[in-house]
Amino acid sequence: MDKFSVMKQYFSKDAFRGQQEEAIDAVLDGGRVLCLMPTGEGKSLVYQVSGVCLEKAVIVISPLIALMKQQYADLMLKGFNCLFMSGLDYKQQFKALTAIAKGMIPDYIFISPERAANDGYLEFVLNLVKDKIGLVVIDEAHCISQWGDGFRPAYKTIPLFIDRVFGSEWPRVLCLTATLNEEDQSQICKDFGITKTIKSPNLLRSNLKLELKNLGSGKEDTKDEALEKILEQHKGDKILVFVHRKYGNKGTTRTLYEKFSQKYLDCAFFDADIPDGEKDRILQGFKDGSVKIVFATSAFGMGVDIPDIRVVVHYLISESVEQYYQEVGRSGRDGEPAYGYLLYTSQSRRGRKRLIESSLCIEKTLRDEYEDRKLAQGDLFGSIKYEDLAEERRTAFSLLVEYGIIGVLAKGVQSFKCFKAAGGQGQKFLDDITASTSTVLMKIVCKKRGASINSLTFDTWRICSKGELSLISSPTKAIFYTMKKELDDETVATIMNDQEAKRGKRMDAFAQFAEAIENDEPAESIVKIALNI
Repeated sequence: MDKFSVMKQYFSKDAFRGQQEEAIDAVLDGGRVLCLMPTGEGKSLVYQVSGVCLEKAVIVISPLIALMKQQYADLMLKGFNCLFMSGLDYKQQFKALTAIAKGMIPDYIFISPERAANDGYLEFVLNLVKDKIGLVVIDEAHCISQWGDGFRPAYKTIPLFIDRVFGSEWPRVLCLTATLNEEDQSQICKDFGITKTIKSPNLLRSNLKLELKNLGSGKEDTKDEALEKILEQHKGDKILVFVHRKYGNKGTTRTLYEKFSQKYLDCAFFDADIPDGEKDRILQGFKDGSVKIVFATSAFGMGVDIPDIRVVVHYLISESVEQYYQEVGRSGRDGEPAYGYLLYTSQSRRGRKRLIESSLCIEKTLRDEYEDRKLAQGDLFGSIKYEDLAEERRTAFSLLVEYGIIGVLAKGVQSFKCFKAAGGQGQKFLDDITASTSTVLMKIVCKKRGASINSLTFDTWRICSKGELSLISSPTKAIFYTMKKELDDETVATIMNDQEAKRGKRMDAFAQFAEAIENDEPAESIVKIALNI
């Protein structure tokens, strides 16, 4: 089908907006595309239409569970077959991947960067059907960069994931974002071999009215007073309040909810630690209007894709103008007038500065991670549970891989205890494992058999893909690695110099943003300078 027929038949639209058509054409022409379009301009439609036109599956890698869930639900309602991995328990995930291996391939597969980084069965199954996959989408591509606090360590492993699934012959690639500075654009183009960059001529949305409220030396109570005035001014509208912390004495998702829920009965808080059922209830309520005010952390707030949010409030200053504009773009996605307010105090400037100073990798963490990985390797190879690593250790591990200190051998499970036989081949496989060692640990099995971890992991996933094994408990996923070379002082100095340069860039960008606010410069002017428009 041609793109216009697809638009009309599946998405009930008669015309493209902005750079949608240009981006779709670039994808269909076989390119690796970086697309920068304003929030609310319809970036997701680019990969949705492209997937139908290609008549192949689309892998969507996104850091935002809430956003993936909404996109998944919308596509399912349109009649597409979709897989949202984060929405399934471990047994359902395993069955869904086994179904793909048997040829039942969804139209759209939504995964997080962390799953791409550590799920060996996903990687194996996608490799089996790689010829049926036409496009890999990296959504919210600004998270790949280490220059802002949207960085997720697993994002840096996506090119390696694509390599392991597709080899040297990648499918089409589409990176999507609303804001990205020149330096980050260059890095993404290098990481993904981008052949075409498409950028909207005007990333500034005309329906957004922005106000930076400089409250001077005021403290949290001053911000609360300013926030209450905004809530009163826009009473009855949908309001999203970005808060940077979940816990603490003041200025958190929970404390603000406790304070304002007494007056505003239609408010809620939304962050990573609330139950999934509660998240669904709040999102649905925010969507249908029964919930009007949501206090959310930035990561989850960014995942709220609801067209008629009228107001976004930043309770804490963003790290940069780009990040601020990315987040404020949650409002007015329906094209109607919308408002963004940022509550600034000198105290909040100090708070954000401390967050930046403590971010990125320090030398001690890098060396500690190296020593731990070296010690864990023993005489064969090492293994880690990536999802159990603290964020700073994930960053250190990613850097050790990036600089060639650590080599990833395979992604499997630590123990075979999670499996049971579902057929004759599966029973024989498990019997052979048990005959090797009663511990049924993958590392011990390799040692007893004299087998490589690559071959054992491959055989495990191969038997699973045939439906010969099923799960009786959640598998303990493991990344198996080898130390390729020593971490010498010269390499440490190179890595630390790079980290310090990035920290400096972030501090400079933040200082410029804060000083512009203190100088009472108009928000629109600040954004235009940052976006080069």
